[in-house]
Amino acid sequence: MKTIFFVEDDESLQDIAQLVFSKPDFALRVFNSAEELLDESKYPHVYVLDKQLPGIDGLELCRILKSNAQTKNIPVVMVSADPDIKALAASAGTDAVLEKPFSIHELMAVVTEAGM
Repeated sequence: MKTIFFVEDDESLQDIAQLVFSKPDFALRVFNSAEELLDESKYPHVYVLDKQLPGIDGLELCRILKSNAQTKNIPVVMVSADPDIKALAASAGTDAVLEKPFSIHELMAVVTEAGM
């Protein structure tokens, strides 16, 4: 079973993630903010981070995760509608990018590929 930590403050996208990853192969944990995630003591197989988060944004959260010895090798997927997200995400150290709007199939494919 693959554990996914999904950090997104938009409830509709949280609902979509819960539908997409409701299969027995996945365990999904949803966080509303970076601070909430950083308080977590467990680690997933893959992180999915929204770029636009309250407080610490997804790019900074990615940098924090990639600079931590315990989380640096866990894949990070960045999700954003920002037209410059690919360059921004690459500079933050993300492993994959998913541009909004995206399909359910794209979300599943990117997360599955990143978490393998």
